[in-house]
Amino acid sequence: MSNMKTVIKIYKEIHSLEKKVLPSVTVQSIVSSLKPFINILFTAKIINLLSDGKDFKTVMLYITIAVAINFILFFLDSFLDEYSQNLRNLLLNKENKKVASKLFKTEYQKLENSEFKELIHKHEEAEKSRWSRFPYFVWTTYRFLSGLFTLIISVVIIFPLLKVGFTRTGDTFFEKPIFLITIISAILAMAVIILVVAVNINKSYLKANESYAELDRIFYSFLDIFGDYRTGKEIRIYKEQGLIDSIATSKILTDGEKTLRKISMHTAKASSFVAILGAVVGFGVYLFIGIKGLLGLFSIGSLVLYCGSFMQIINGIMMMANTFGKLQEIIPLAKRYFEILDTKDDMEYGEKEIDLTDKFEIECKNVSFKYPNTDTYALQNVNLKIKNGEHLAVVGRNGSGKTTFIKLLCRLHDVTDGEILINGTNIKEYTKESIMCLYSVVFQDFKIFSTTLSQNIAAGEEYNYDKLYKVLDESNIKDRVLKMENKERTYLYKDLDKSGVEISGGEAQKLALARALYKDAPIVILDEPTAALDPIAEHEIYSRFNSFVENKTAIYISHRLSSCAFCNHIAVFDNAKLIEFGTHQTLINNNGKYADLWNAQAQYYICLLYTSPSPRDMRR
Repeated sequence: MSNMKTVIKIYKEIHSLEKKVLPSVTVQSIVSSLKPFINILFTAKIINLLSDGKDFKTVMLYITIAVAINFILFFLDSFLDEYSQNLRNLLLNKENKKVASKLFKTEYQKLENSEFKELIHKHEEAEKSRWSRFPYFVWTTYRFLSGLFTLIISVVIIFPLLKVGFTRTGDTFFEKPIFLITIISAILAMAVIILVVAVNINKSYLKANESYAELDRIFYSFLDIFGDYRTGKEIRIYKEQGLIDSIATSKILTDGEKTLRKISMHTAKASSFVAILGAVVGFGVYLFIGIKGLLGLFSIGSLVLYCGSFMQIINGIMMMANTFGKLQEIIPLAKRYFEILDTKDDMEYGEKEIDLTDKFEIECKNVSFKYPNTDTYALQNVNLKIKNGEHLAVVGRNGSGKTTFIKLLCRLHDVTDGEILINGTNIKEYTKESIMCLYSVVFQDFKIFSTTLSQNIAAGEEYNYDKLYKVLDESNIKDRVLKMENKERTYLYKDLDKSGVEISGGEAQKLALARALYKDAPIVILDEPTAALDPIAEHEIYSRFNSFVENKTAIYISHRLSSCAFCNHIAVFDNAKLIEFGTHQTLINNNGKYADLWNAQAQYYICLLYTSPSPRDMRR
C-alpha cells in the first residue's frame, strides 16, 4: 500500500511537471501494441483468401492495405517515440529545476547537514546511472501500457477459441474444459512466476547498481580532474598520470568488471528460466490450437491468428511483469525526490524589521555551537560586543572557530546555546530579509560565477554603472576591467561563453570584494578574502578597503596579523573558545596567544628581509 501511494504520488507529480508526457506515452503504447496484430490479422486473412481461391486483385488489395496500415503505424510509432523522448528530457529538466529551486530556498544549515548532503548526492547519482528518475518511470509506464493493451487485444481475438467444441472426437481429454482450464492456469502461474523473478532480478540489480554507482562516482571524479586545467599543472609536474591510471584501472575496470559480470550472470539465469517456462506454456498453447486445427474446427488462417495472438498474451504478460519488477528501482529514487521537496526548514524568524539607517551593536552572550550530528563544540561560551562603526579583527589557527563565528552572526546557523543580540533584541526575532540585508560578506570560499562581470558584482541583471565602476576602482581592479573587450559585460570563464575571460585567483578575490562594496550593507565581513594575494597586495587591499568602510562596522578574519593594524579590537579564538579580546598593543603586552602569533609572523618577515639576496647579489 505504501508503494502504491508512492506510485500515485509520482503520477501526480509527473502530470504537474509536464502535462503532455503521460498522454503521449499512452497513445504511443496503443500504437506500439497494435503493430504486431496488424500483421497477424492480415496474414490470417490473406491465407484464408488464398485457401478459398480468391482472385489475385482481392489478395493484392489486402496486401496493399496491410502495407499502408503498417507504414502509418510505423510512422506514428517513430514520431511518438521521438516526441515522447523530447518530453521525457523536458520532464527531467523540470524535475532538476524544481529540486534546484527547493535547494535555493532551503536554509544554509540544512545544506551543511551530512544526512541531507548524502540525500542530495544519491539523487544526483541517479541521473548519472543508466536510468534517470521520472523519465525512467514514464518509460516503464509505456512498457506496462503496451503490455496491457497487447493482453487486451489478444484476449479479444482468441475469445472465440475458448469454446471447447471438440465434437468430432467424442469424449476425449481435449474436449473437456479441464484442458482449457489447465492452459489458462499455466499462463496465469507463469505470469506470477515472471513477476516474482522480475522483482528479484531488479532487487539484485539495484543492490549491485549501488556498488557500481560508487565506481561511477570515481570515474566521473577522475574525468573532472582530467578535464580541469587547474589540476593539469600538478598532474604533469609530479607525473601523476601513472598513479591515477593505476587507481582507475584497479577500481573502475577490475571491480566494475566483477560487478557487471555478477549482474549479467544473475540476469542470464533468471531470463533463461523465464524463457524455458514460456516455451513450456507455449507448447501447451500450440498443442491446444493445433489439435483444433487438425480436426478442422477452424481455417488455416484462423490457426495463424490464434497462435500469434496466444504468443502475444505471453509477451504482454512478460512486459507487465517486468514493469512491476522495475518498481523496486524506481520507488526509492522517487522517495528521495519527495524527501528533498518535503524537507522543512528548522529556523523560525520573527516579524521585526531592522532599520538599516540605524546604529548597530551586536552582542554574543554565552554562545556555543555544535554542527549537526557531532558531539564536539565548534564554538563554546563566546561572549563579546561589537559596537557600531567598530572594526574588529578575528584571528586564530585553522579550526579555531572563526568562520563558524561569522556564520552565526549572519544566522546561517542557529546557536546551540546562548543568544546573539542585535541592538539588544535576539536575532531570531528579526525577519530573514532584514538579517540578509544587514551584512556584506566575502567568505574564504567565495564564488565567482560564469556570468558577466556586472552580474557577478550587482548580483542581478540590472546595475548602476557609476556605482559599479566606483567599487571596481575601490577594489583595485578597474583598470583590468577596462582592458576587457566588453568591459563590465564581459563573461568570466568559458563555461557559458567561448569568448569568456579567465581571471586569476587574486583578480577573483578583488571582484568578490567589489561585490561586497556594491551591496553597501551596514556591516562588512571579510573572511580571509585575500588568501590568494601576496602580503604587499593584501596590505594595499586592506588599506584601501578600510578607508571605504570607515563609517561601517567591519569584521576582518585573516591569518596574516598585519590586517589587525586597521582594527579597533582583536578577538583571538583557540580550540573553539574566545581566549583573548582587546587592542593590538594590549594583547601584545599581555604576552598571550596573540603575542605568540604576532611574534612568530614578525620574526618570519624579519628573517625573510635579512636573508633575501639583494638585487646586486642576484645579478652576481
